[in-house]
Amino acid sequence: MSFHILRLLRVILLAIFIFHGSCYSDEAGSYTFMKDATLAPTHASFDYIIIGGGTSGCALAATLSQNANVLVLERGGSPYDNPTATDIGNFANTLLNITPNSWSQLFISEDGVYNTRPRVLGGGTVLNAGFYTRASGHYVEEAEWEMEEVEAAYEWVEKKLVFEPQVMGWQTAFKDGLLEAGVNPYNGFTYDHIYGTKIGGTILDGDGHRHTAANLLEYANPNNIVVYLHASVHKIFFTTTTGTDYSYSTSFNDQCK
Repeated sequence: MSFHILRLLRVILLAIFIFHGSCYSDEAGSYTFMKDATLAPTHASFDYIIIGGGTSGCALAATLSQNANVLVLERGGSPYDNPTATDIGNFANTLLNITPNSWSQLFISEDGVYNTRPRVLGGGTVLNAGFYTRASGHYVEEAEWEMEEVEAAYEWVEKKLVFEPQVMGWQTAFKDGLLEAGVNPYNGFTYDHIYGTKIGGTILDGDGHRHTAANLLEYANPNNIVVYLHASVHKIFFTTTTGTDYSYSTSFNDQCK
C-alpha cells in the first residue's frame, strides 16, 4: 500500500468523526456490547451495519452510535483477550504470529508481495509500529475540509490513543542524523505534519502499553451498539421494495478465516 493511501486512510479516521462530547461508563476491554458472534440472534434490525471493526470502523461505530443503532461485524477477536501481546516488548512476536487464531494474518498481494494484515478488533493499530501524526494543513485544505472540525476530530482521537514518546538512544541518533543531513528545522515534539525534523506521537504509552482504535469504542453509546466478534461476512443483500434495506450473510467460526 502506497504512502499516499496510508496517509489518506489515517486522515479519514481523524477528519470525519467530529463527535467528542459524551463519555460512557464502559471502559476499554470491558464493553458490555461486545459479544461472540455465535450469540447473535437469527434476526435483528440496525440503522447501520459496519463490516470490519478496524481503525476506521471503530471510530465510525462510536460516532454513529450517538444517534443511531449500530452493528459492527469483526472477523477477528478482541485485543483485550491478551493485553500483554500489544505491549512494545511483544511487538515482533505478535506481528509475526500467523497461527490460525492469531491477530496477524499472512497474505500475498496481487503483485506477489508477502505481507501481513490484522484480524482483530482495532485493526492495524493493534499490530503497527505505533507512530502517529496529523495530516498537513495543505492536505486538509485541498480536501476542502473545515479546519475547525478536523482539529476537533484530531483531539477526539488523541485523547484516547496518543502520547508523547520516550526518546531513547537510537531515536536520538536518528534525529541527530537527519539534522546533520540538513533536514531542517528541528521542530521538537509535535503532532503536526510539517517540514523538517520532529518527534511525532505514539499510540504506546510511557509504560509501553499500546492503545488501539478499539479504545475509541469507549465513546460509543452502549445502548445503541453491538459488536460481534469472529463474524466473517460473505454477502450483502440490497432490497428496494419499500425503500432501501440492507442485510448480510455471515459465517461464525472459531478459526477467524
